[in-house]
Amino acid sequence: MRQLVRNARIVTGDGQTAPFLGDILIVDDVIAEMGAVSWSEASNADRIIDAAGRALAPSFVDTHNHGALGGTLLGSSGLPVSCELAILGGVTKRICGVDGLSPAPVAEAQRSQYAAQLKPLDGAIAGDWTWSSVAEFLAWHRGRSITDMGIYLGHSAVRRVVMSNVARVATDAEITAMMEVVRREAPLTLGLSTGLVYNPAVYCDQREITALVRAFNAVKPGALFPHLRSESDNIVSSLKEVVEASIDGGGGYCNEHSKIAGAHNYDRIGEVESILGDAASLIPTMENMYPYTAGSTTGDAIFPPAMRAGSRAEFLGRLADPQVRRAMIDTMRNDTTSWDNFIHFCGGLRGIQIAGVKPGVGDAYLGRRLSDVARDAGAVDPNSDAAFEAVFDFFAVNDGEIAIITHYGNEATLERFFRRPTMAICTDGLMPGPGQKPHPRALGSFPKALRMGREMGIPLEQMIWRMSTLPCRFLNLPDPTLRVGADASLVLFVPESVGERNDYLDPFMPPEGIDMVWIHGQLVLDHARLVAPTTFPGRLLTSPVNP
Repeated sequence: MRQLVRNARIVTGDGQTAPFLGDILIVDDVIAEMGAVSWSEASNADRIIDAAGRALAPSFVDTHNHGALGGTLLGSSGLPVSCELAILGGVTKRICGVDGLSPAPVAEAQRSQYAAQLKPLDGAIAGDWTWSSVAEFLAWHRGRSITDMGIYLGHSAVRRVVMSNVARVATDAEITAMMEVVRREAPLTLGLSTGLVYNPAVYCDQREITALVRAFNAVKPGALFPHLRSESDNIVSSLKEVVEASIDGGGGYCNEHSKIAGAHNYDRIGEVESILGDAASLIPTMENMYPYTAGSTTGDAIFPPAMRAGSRAEFLGRLADPQVRRAMIDTMRNDTTSWDNFIHFCGGLRGIQIAGVKPGVGDAYLGRRLSDVARDAGAVDPNSDAAFEAVFDFFAVNDGEIAIITHYGNEATLERFFRRPTMAICTDGLMPGPGQKPHPRALGSFPKALRMGREMGIPLEQMIWRMSTLPCRFLNLPDPTLRVGADASLVLFVPESVGERNDYLDPFMPPEGIDMVWIHGQLVLDHARLVAPTTFPGRLLTSPVNP
């Protein structure tokens, strides 16, 4: 297949070359010619596309995505849902297994419990989990994605294999056992992720993180990709914890979904940037972010860590215990330092929006706030015991299958992070399914980043570097910079008008200005229309192991 793109504003992705007008000839899955393609070559093309001055660039890399499980289910276009969202935003490479919650490894006895934990983030697959190792999961996943996908090795997954969901610090013997799991599973993954607000990684200490980073780097060069233990009141000490673990463990560091939560913490950005700068002087570093002032996660994250230990049935049992409820209300209202208290840093129940429910049970509250749940139950004061009790009842009737959007941030902090030249972009996209009204970032992050870059005066070549090439180089993946012989995974867009059109109440509105997307030479978005190829071209993203 020979495709010629004429009159394009070529943005190579090297971060330095200014955009220039030219042509690109795609032959099968690679760029065969770039610059001025002769008419003799053009006459042999199967298709000629007039770009009319639109930008042609290497397609984008989503460095933090939750689409490896439920996102494999097919959408209305005939493409997997996670791929529909990605392609509409210009993304052709997704990195999953984030927040320490990779779908593998998993002990057979833990499969159903772990699947229930991941469901509000990653959705549910058709049928039961059938894999235990990373290799077995990737074999299951093969042929289920149109975009390329790589995964991080998740700390919580590793810990569950050794310790189940136990709420305590690991012993030396248990850490040694976890290190062995890491060494066994690392070859097919891209780094080590952790989520220090999620079970069971929330129960670990720094020595455990350091040991697992060291074990991973004994197999291959890899960074730590953490969800910090606190992104609010304890953000400075939490950042130091994972940066020190990265340095001591001999690996790189990526500051995942960079943010500062809680109005009284916004002025700490100088301290955060200082720590990141110090780390960059010692080890390879990168950051990523979704350009929104609200996040999204599993609803059970609003509860104290001890509440979440053990099985889902044990969690729901505690939720029904009046004595436990009273203790939880006190902790959630007053403890802002021993754990990342989402209700506190979002300014109360009003700051937490409902993004997912058990289908057929809580549907009427999609897009509304936890304070609405309380008000409808007769609790006018959202800080009252009655308001918390109403929220607990809501979680119980939905069997804990709640996803939330957390409104924690401000525009000034977001823009300061966004201007950092080492800041990649991600969606942190949670997978929509029945009973879901997800965060708009799943579809809007990359178009919004292009709009923000335009409005803030960041040169287009720098934005494409950060969205395409920077993450590939950091992850030890092939360089996507446009040149003869390079992979033909490309995006054609209108720099002057590209941007998001969706919002928190209408998250599925497609973006403006992203017109065409190729994955390994296959056109999968044609004039903003999704195209389902006969064979899915998605490939597994892996990096080299140590010699």
